[in-house]
Amino acid sequence: MIKYVILFIHLIGLSFYQLFFGDVTATQKIPNTIKAGEEVTVEVTIVKNDVNGFAKVQQTLPPGFFAEIIDAKGATFSFKDNIVKFIWMALPADKEFTITYKLKPNIDIIGDFSIAGKFSFISDNERKNVDIPPSNITIVKDLENASQPALAVIDNPVVENAPTTQTPIVIEKIETTTNITPAKVEIQSTRTIENLGNNYKVTVKINQTNLDGFAKFVDIVPSGFTASTDNPEGGIFSFSDGEAKILWMAAPKKAEFSVSYFIEPTDAKQGSYTISGTFSYLENDLTSKHNINSSTFNFNTQTIAQTETTVSNEQQPIIEKTPAIVEPVKQEKLKTPVVEKQPVKENTKSNITSVPSAEKGVTYKVQVGAGHQTVSNSYFASKFNLTDAVSTESHEGWIKYIVGKYTEYQQARDKRNMVRNNVKNAFVTAYNQGKRITVQEALMISNQKWYQ
Repeated sequence: MIKYVILFIHLIGLSFYQLFFGDVTATQKIPNTIKAGEEVTVEVTIVKNDVNGFAKVQQTLPPGFFAEIIDAKGATFSFKDNIVKFIWMALPADKEFTITYKLKPNIDIIGDFSIAGKFSFISDNERKNVDIPPSNITIVKDLENASQPALAVIDNPVVENAPTTQTPIVIEKIETTTNITPAKVEIQSTRTIENLGNNYKVTVKINQTNLDGFAKFVDIVPSGFTASTDNPEGGIFSFSDGEAKILWMAAPKKAEFSVSYFIEPTDAKQGSYTISGTFSYLENDLTSKHNINSSTFNFNTQTIAQTETTVSNEQQPIIEKTPAIVEPVKQEKLKTPVVEKQPVKENTKSNITSVPSAEKGVTYKVQVGAGHQTVSNSYFASKFNLTDAVSTESHEGWIKYIVGKYTEYQQARDKRNMVRNNVKNAFVTAYNQGKRITVQEALMISNQKWYQ
């Protein structure tokens, strides 16, 4: 009776999955018969329907086979240790698409083989897998004699008492799977919280052995605080419902690596707060979870209030100690420029304007400062010798000062480099339909490359 109840629950779960995601399928097309040493094209067709975001196709080829990319549909392709991988930061928009690669068996390999694989994607911050049904193929020396029994040759060894021409060793079938037990994954972690004055930097150090594939870091941020990215170590950072998350389709290979992010008070009260978290990973295709020890920090509202009052009286902006957006690939460590406390003369010619209200598509700008009080029109010109027109925008309780507007990230990068001659900590910001997003998201949406 219990067996039927469990079966019924599984069927209900499958129905709900198909209701929300439709039929996510992955199939492949490989010729049934291949001549040894010759290339053929492998086609893998994905029907993803409404699935988006991170995804991966992975296949393990038999020994003696080689793969070369043809069309990855925007994925990063790799072939190493007989493993074919296609990894997407964001899946193609089409609900159905086909990726292709060249498959070439070694000229000395013949026999019967089977190739399968998996299509993996992220749903509700969890990894889902769809099996690619196996395809059986036969490698022959001569396609004209393909109907003859298949043989397998390994390293073309010489047989005793054989004539001068080498005779292959005959094997019925080559098995492509092994019973090797995967090495056990071990995780150790430490967390530190650094008080930067107006915000806090949270750093988690991970020591790992045998970590591979999908991984997820989650910290529970106390109520009254918001979180923004600093160093996601190649993953994608997000903050929602009080959780700071970093996702990896392929976990960092370093034996030791660190991730970090910033937390900033929104409506927190003075007192002691605790951050706890977990690090999840795959082990033998099952999700395992490592608990990161809790860390406590003290929040003092008086310190921040005094800082804001001082700046307000001097009519000068508080420059953020860390940018809200950290550019991908290379994480820039920015220090706060020191704003001297001296009066600024007014200029009748306005150099600070408001941001245009309507924006379309993805745009990039350069942020030169931020504060809680609007400064005089001539501040950036007199203090930093910045001649560009400076516009303002309100974001996360700050008045932020922006120069330029570009549709290409490379143009914004070049502008940032020029502005840093005057404001050394300027950085690129990104927007979609006028709403600020991360530079990583903007690059993926606009299908542009990151430039150092």
